[in-house]
This record gives sequence, C-alpha cells and structure tokens, in this order.
Amino acid sequence: MADKKGFDLAGLLKDVPKLDTAGDREQIEYIDIGNIEGDPSNFYTLTQLEELASNIAVVGLQQPLRVRASETDPEKVVVVSGHRRQAALKLLINEGREDLREVPCIRERVTGSTALQELRLIFANRDTRVISSAELAKQAERVEMLLYQLKEEGFEFPGRMRDHVAQACKISAPKLSRLKVIRENLIPQYMSLFEKDDLPEQTAYALARLPGDFQLRIFTALSDKIPSGDKAEKVLSKYNEGWRWEPQLTCPDGKACKRGDVFLRRDCETQSWEGFCGGNTCCLECPQAKTSYSPCERMCSKAKAQRKEESDKKKEEEHKRQQKNGRKFQKETQGYAKRLLRAIDAAGVPDDAKINWRYYDGIPVSTIRQWAAGEFDDPAGWHGPRLVPGRCNNDHMVGLSKLLKCSTDFLMGLTDEIRPAPVQEEPEAAPENPMEALEAETASADSWDDISEVLDQAAAPEESARRIRWESQGRTPPMDKLILTYQLTSDGPTYCPALWDGSTFRSPNGKKELTGLEYTHWLEVPTPGSGEAYQVAQLDLAEGQLMFCGWMPGGVFPGEPCEVVADFCVGGETYIRQACIYDQGNFYFRTQGRKGAKIEAEIIRWMRLPPVG
Repeated sequence: MADKKGFDLAGLLKDVPKLDTAGDREQIEYIDIGNIEGDPSNFYTLTQLEELASNIAVVGLQQPLRVRASETDPEKVVVVSGHRRQAALKLLINEGREDLREVPCIRERVTGSTALQELRLIFANRDTRVISSAELAKQAERVEMLLYQLKEEGFEFPGRMRDHVAQACKISAPKLSRLKVIRENLIPQYMSLFEKDDLPEQTAYALARLPGDFQLRIFTALSDKIPSGDKAEKVLSKYNEGWRWEPQLTCPDGKACKRGDVFLRRDCETQSWEGFCGGNTCCLECPQAKTSYSPCERMCSKAKAQRKEESDKKKEEEHKRQQKNGRKFQKETQGYAKRLLRAIDAAGVPDDAKINWRYYDGIPVSTIRQWAAGEFDDPAGWHGPRLVPGRCNNDHMVGLSKLLKCSTDFLMGLTDEIRPAPVQEEPEAAPENPMEALEAETASADSWDDISEVLDQAAAPEESARRIRWESQGRTPPMDKLILTYQLTSDGPTYCPALWDGSTFRSPNGKKELTGLEYTHWLEVPTPGSGEAYQVAQLDLAEGQLMFCGWMPGGVFPGEPCEVVADFCVGGETYIRQACIYDQGNFYFRTQGRKGAKIEAEIIRWMRLPPVG
C-alpha cells in the first residue's frame, strides 16, 4: 500500500489487518471499557444489541475488539472494529457484570493518513453485519470521499472512480448510481425515513427523481403514509408525461375545483388494478365514484350526495320488488290460514293458544286469524309462505290433528273435510294413489255431467272446480300472475316460468324480457294452498275428456311417468319452482326436452302438466 503509483484497491481490501499479520504478531491486551471510545466516523446502525448481549453473557466475548490509539487522549483508544460488541458490553456492565469490564482488544499499529485509517474501519465493518440500503448509501458516499482524499495524497486510481467505489462496497455500478440519486435528491422528510429503513429503496429512488417541491407535496398529502414502489414509479411516469394533479375543473356552483392534492393522494393509495385519476375527471362524472362496489373514497361531497341519492333509490326499488314478491307469499299464506281457521273455529281453540308449524313453533291463533283476514306486516320481510300444506313437522302434525280434532289429510291439503268420514262396514279397496282414484272415477263416467260431478266432489264445498288448460299465445294471459310458458327449440320443447306484462313475457321477477325464442303456449299456475280444485283440459283428447290436475303435496306421487311443475325446498323457507319430469318415484330436471339429472331437494308440492296439443 505504500507504493502510491501501484495502488490496487483489491490489494487494499486484502491488507485489512488480521489477528496474525505476516510481520510481527499482534498482541491481545485488556483495556477498561471506560477507556474505549467509539469512532465518530462510524455511521453503521447498532441493532439487535439485546440479543448480542445475551449471547455474550452466556458464552463470553468470542472476538476481541480492534482499536487504535486516540489522537486526543493518550490514555484512551478508539474502536476500529467492534462497535456493536462494545455497546453490548456496556449494557451488561450496567446490569452488574463487572467481570466483563476488562475488554480484550488488539491495538493496531498502522500509521498513515486518516483517510486510509477510516477506510480500514469501513472495510473492517463491511463484512460483519447486514447493511441496510441507507447505510450502504452512506458507506458509498464516505468511500468515494476517502478515495478522492487518497488521490489528493498521491495514490493513483486507474479507471473510473465509480467502479472503485462499487468494488469497495461490493455492489453493482447501477445500484451505486441509484443510491447516489437518493442521497443527493431525496428531501429531508423522506431521507429520515430512508435512514430508519422505513422507506423502501424502490420508492425512495422514484421519489428522488421528482422535483423537491413535488416530493414535499406528496409527503404533505399522504401525511403518515408511504406510497409503494410501483405507485411512486407510476406517479413519476405520469409526472414526466405532464401530469401535475392540478384539475382544471369547475364545480356545479361555478367554483374552480381545488381538490388537486386529494386526487394526488387517491392515486398514491389506489390499488394496482385501478386506474389513475390525476384530477382529470370530475367526481360527478367518474364511473368509479358511482360504482356499486369499491367506490372511490376520495370523491367530493357532491358526488357522495348524488351516490347516496342513487343508492337510496335502488334500495327503494329493491324494497318494492321484495314487497311485490312478499305479497304473493302472503296471499298464499292467507289462503291456507283461512283453511286452517275453519278447523280452529270448529274445535273452539282460543286465540291465545299456539299452533306449532314447521320453522314457526308456536304461531298464536290470533296471528293466524289476522293472516286469514289479510292483515300482514311489511311484505318485504316475507321470503316464503309462512303456512304451507304438507310442511308441518310430523310430530307437530299428530299433535295439531288432536288439538284441532281434524284429520292429517285436511292439514296436508288432501281433503277439505275437517273430520275424517265415518268408516264403512265393508269399505271398498281404494288405490294407494289419489290420482288413480280420481282417474278411475272419471273413466267410469258416461257423460260430461258425470265427469263434472266427480270432479266437483274433489273440489272445495263452497266453489266448483275451475277449468284451466294450455292456451295459445293469441289468448291474453292474466296480468302479473305467475304462468308457465311453452317454447319450441331445436332440442325439443322447453317450459319456462314467466309473467305477462300486457305486451310480452318477462322473467318471474319482471326485470328481463324473454326474447329470442317462440313462446307458443301458456298455462296459468294455480295458487297452492287455496283449497281450489282444477279441471285441466287435455287438448289431444277427444272433446268431453278431462284430466284431473291440481297441486298435490310432497309424499304423494303421480301414478305414471309425466311432466310436472313442482316446488322444491332449497333451505329454510326458500323454495324454487321447476318444470321437471317424474319417473319411477323420482323427479328429474328437464334438459333439452329429456330427463336430466335427478333432483335431490325436498319436494313441497307438485302439479301434473297436461301435454301441449
């Protein structure tokens, strides 16, 4: 190293003093810790001291400190390498470990320039710790200054100084350039965070390439937040494109928009998949401010008020939709409540008694009386009928039958007779399936009057059976009532539930128009639980022939494979209505006019569909 003309930086790194030099052997001496001073040029952060102190307390100091003589006090020495060990020893001594006061040290005998001595300090510490980006920036800055000082003292450095600094700091030349930009251009507010390792190098580098006043503007706008590296890079890119986040917008009241820093903060905090704003679009016109999901949190008060107004309008529309659906469930509940009330009054059950029903244990008779009279609360809270024939728990069914002194068939909606008919001495064997019984009776009838008489006996005593059948599209369906449409497709006929709005078929919720296919026929879907019987004319039969059809409860099945419309329970009180195929004791989805997958859900009720003529 003494040959200035032949100075080699790599050789300088190799010549950092070791415990045993090639020349004379260095000796370990014990020095009172009160006489050991830290080097004021040391810029490395002293971290994890408690952990190091705990290790020294258990196994002792494993490596001596390297020190040099103090230039100001001959009784003291200055640490060259071992500042963390010195600090950890002081912690232990303050805790009472006086046995560690005498510290093993190696006194360096190297003399020469102060620049060379400080370089030796940096090289001694370079490989003994994990260095943060901020420390690396300080190290590079210091090494560059020291190498220039050595150059003034006569040492020669072939090549670029930047390469020597990068070699000494063991970093790449591009990284060295980035750290230099940060060191020279980052404003103090961000530099203090960078030095604390609270500001990532990528973010610091992007911010350092922005003008100082704009950096300060970002710092002020974000308060205690720090933009991510990719956000800082994007802000830099937009700034270079000419963005300044100073909107040239006018509010509805005619005043100029002064929310520039709000837009800047929004863009610095935005998610990666969201676009930048820049203050180029008014919040009243920005689609993101009005979106129903993840709306912009930085929108102005006028946009928030408009959004609230639109939100309230949508809530009101949704409430009306729920009310409309709820009224259907209330009407269905009212129909069965009237039926149930007949048995309640016949049995003389008081209003304060309670009727146990599925999912609604303990419905007061007074409530059932109100439902029968059409007195309900807000229909928007009704997501299904509250009383459904055949959906009473089995245990409740037996108890309720005893309480009301009625048959379980009446509770299930299979008969309108409250009490069972008296047992005949020699009863005729009846088919297991009520459909077969009705079909057998109608088959034995000789005339239309005989058929009508048979069907009337199955209907409610107060009203005769009503005829329903498949109607052509030329006949006007009932308004706003759930019907079943029939459409012809290339894969065969398909059923579809719908509403008629007076001019076209729409989806059951009324929102979507059913288009694209030809709806050739429609069938009115009777209201379940009303106790009404139906005569469904089958168009492919001769005149005067009828097929009995009406809602039948779950647990009772058609006598033969056929197409049905059925209600299935999908959880709690929620059910879906589905046109499907019955075959061999199971119900199947109707897929492209054929039997599809088996429906595993619980069936509530079903109604046989006549073939379309």
